[in-house]
Amino acid sequence: MNEKPLKILQLTTHLNVGGISTYVYEASAALSKRGHTVEVLSAGGELEDALRDKAIGVRYFSIRTKNILSPKLFFALPKIVELVRRDRFDLLHAHTRVTQALAALVSFFTKVPFVSTAHGFYRRRLGRKIYPAWGKRVIAISPLVAEELEKTHRVPFSKIRIIFNAIDILAYRKNFLSHNPSEIRRRLGIGEGAFVIGSVSRLVRDKGHEVLVEAVASLKKKHTDIFLLIVGDGRERKRLEGLVRRHGLDRQSALIPSTPDTSELLSVMDVFAHPATFREGFGLAMLEAMVAKVPVVATNIWAINSIIRNHVNGFLVEPKNARELENALKFILENPEAAGTVAKNAYETACQAYSIERFADELETVYKEVVDR
Repeated sequence: MNEKPLKILQLTTHLNVGGISTYVYEASAALSKRGHTVEVLSAGGELEDALRDKAIGVRYFSIRTKNILSPKLFFALPKIVELVRRDRFDLLHAHTRVTQALAALVSFFTKVPFVSTAHGFYRRRLGRKIYPAWGKRVIAISPLVAEELEKTHRVPFSKIRIIFNAIDILAYRKNFLSHNPSEIRRRLGIGEGAFVIGSVSRLVRDKGHEVLVEAVASLKKKHTDIFLLIVGDGRERKRLEGLVRRHGLDRQSALIPSTPDTSELLSVMDVFAHPATFREGFGLAMLEAMVAKVPVVATNIWAINSIIRNHVNGFLVEPKNARELENALKFILENPEAAGTVAKNAYETACQAYSIERFADELETVYKEVVDR
């Protein structure tokens, strides 16, 4: 990396709990620790204080919108241009479609280069065709995302860099081990001996919660002392609540809103289920479960099956197959020693391939390519 530390402005629409916000937090904290000056520009949110605790500057602009033609962006643009010029940022890093469009304009007026991260899969709508706004480099969070960028969005292969997500493993483990699972179980109404099946994701159709509820309801017929813990927010909440009631799980389940600290809820889980029905960019919550040494059951889809090897560091089942999911949950419940070995292997996978040190190294390499040009 350059001998001179960089001044980096991360741009995201908001800082509420979610995969992108967590990514921005982890990246900013890791880069700041290495001596770079990092600030985050957004419309604010729940992770603001956590960033400030890491001595990372937080800049508030009213840019929370999904429309790149929103008047909010045009009102904010001159002030952001002024900020970037005045504070002499070396690089902009955008994380959402709106902030990619914004960063492209700021870069045009200031000549400060920008990069973006593709956190998943995007439709090639008219706006993307007319105004791609990908930046000097595009970071893909998995090989499948990289392939989509090249084939669907016509991003030149030479501009794409694959950098897997990461987690600060030591910090997460320390936080995880600080919790009192018995106390958390009491607070959530979970019996001390109950087998807890947990899930952490957005509450949308393609995350497969319906399949999970069906599998747990069937498992309950054979093993009555189980508890379903679903963590997340989204448009499917009411439908899921109704589904839970219809399956007779309302007294043995809880739907918990998203939280910036998943380690607390993972500390009471006996298994982490991620039954997504469609391709995934990268399962960050799944990675947290691996670091927590909670056995993972997930679907055999990209990019999950590039991380999980069946019965080695997790358990893979076919998507939309409640019977297979039930059997995997049943195996973990009835074979705790074997499941523990698999969970230990998952932790080792996380340490080897998804460390925050590797992540920061690769980010610095991409930044160097852009700033040194």
